Amino acid sequence: MKVIKTGVESVDDLYDIEFTGNMIPHSWYAAIQTENSRPDLAAIVILAEILYWHRPTVERTADDAAVIVLKKKFHADLLQMSYAQIEKKLFLSKAQSRRALEKLENLGLIERCLRTVVTESGNKLGNVMYIKLFTQRLLEITFPGYDPCKKYPTRVSAETDKVIGENRQACLSEPMTNTEITTEITDTDYTSFYQQERAKVRDQVEYEYLIMDRKNDKGMIDNLIDLITDVNMSSKQFQRINGEPVPTDIVRERLSCVDKDVMESVVNKIKLATKPVTNLRAYLLTTLFNEPVIYETGIEMQVTQDMYRREAEAWQS
Repeated sequence: MKVIKTGVESVDDLYDIEFTGNMIPHSWYAAIQTENSRPDLAAIVILAEILYWHRPTVERTADDAAVIVLKKKFHADLLQMSYAQIEKKLFLSKAQSRRALEKLENLGLIERCLRTVVTESGNKLGNVMYIKLFTQRLLEITFPGYDPCKKYPTRVSAETDKVIGENRQACLSEPMTNTEITTEITDTDYTSFYQQERAKVRDQVEYEYLIMDRKNDKGMIDNLIDLITDVNMSSKQFQRINGEPVPTDIVRERLSCVDKDVMESVVNKIKLATKPVTNLRAYLLTTLFNEPVIYETGIEMQVTQDMYRREAEAWQS
């Protein structure tokens, strides 16, 4: 095949190169903006990523070339996406990702759905985030003046700038045939779910700020975070606390109260321990389980003592 080049090196070098990734329609920069009327770039790139995963792949059947089969890129009935995945792929912080997703929700473009996922090994993972995309709302911001019963271009000739393909899907009299969708979710990628759960625990204890204040205790803090993650993902019915079996669901609920302040208190108590520990895991888990209650009670007692002390000082003066 003969190729007649343009003579512009920067253009000719890109001939026959296939780029991967998402695309951003220009209209989004006006439709998705910050409070200062600037394009909300974080929300825009996340929406582009969500759209990429929702765009179907097209296949034709071997028996009848006129029959088109649409296939989705993700496994479940909704797109599973975590803050850790966004952070890794789009180089956005968790705070940026959370705010951007809230923006997209407020614009009616998506909905975040939290689910409990059961892996093939029987492990339950709570609060796994899935994204529901509202396609009609997406088309409204992509094509200003959108009407689902009008024709919209899908392919344009580069030579004549004329539309050579049109999309009238919304007004087809015959509905498209969809494959059966199941809500049962099984995922063998245990490592990925573990990393997501670990990231959630780090977020819970404000890991970045915690490490800034306790650099010398990083190893111990990492071990405690791993322990909480193990319990959150455990398929065991009971955990050993204070030498007694306690239902795992109750242990998870208590561990969800471990924040930055509680974690620091746990680290301080472990460092002050002088007695030998025979079962380190049970000791650490028991300390993590007990500390949220002890810490809150200690704060309340301190507040009460301070109040009485101030009252006493006031009477004496």
